[in-house]
Amino acid sequence: MEKDAFARRVTAMQGSLYRVAAGYLRGESDRLDAVSEAIARAWEKRHTLRDEQLFATWLTRILIRECVNIQRRQKRLTPVETLPDAPQEEDAQLAALREAMDALPQRQRTMVVLHYMEGYDVEETARVMRVTKGAVCAGLFRARRALRTWIGEDE
Repeated sequence: MEKDAFARRVTAMQGSLYRVAAGYLRGESDRLDAVSEAIARAWEKRHTLRDEQLFATWLTRILIRECVNIQRRQKRLTPVETLPDAPQEEDAQLAALREAMDALPQRQRTMVVLHYMEGYDVEETARVMRVTKGAVCAGLFRARRALRTWIGEDE
């Protein structure tokens, strides 16, 4: 893949990549780091992409791996006793949804982000996550049920 074609495709996916990273990571800098690192890795490994039609899926998968790596590194950090006051930009509903999403297992969170936030269909979500379509459907069902319970909405 040529430099111009790569740049066009990455630019077209820029918002989508950021939103996927936002589904995994809380900090703005962590999100931007994950996206930039994923793009750098994709550029280095562009010759391994067999089918250029799967570029978006391939790059999203690289981004997911990078987000998980950042989460692993963060778990090793020692928490600070007091945090500086953060600006309260989120309203209560959005904060509750973020908390509920954070409570989901990693796999289900990924399915929700890809399917509902990024608009991937079940088949494409399955391809990105390297699972069956049935596993995605079951995972989405469990995630919806858990989110309803967490938020307190009756089924």
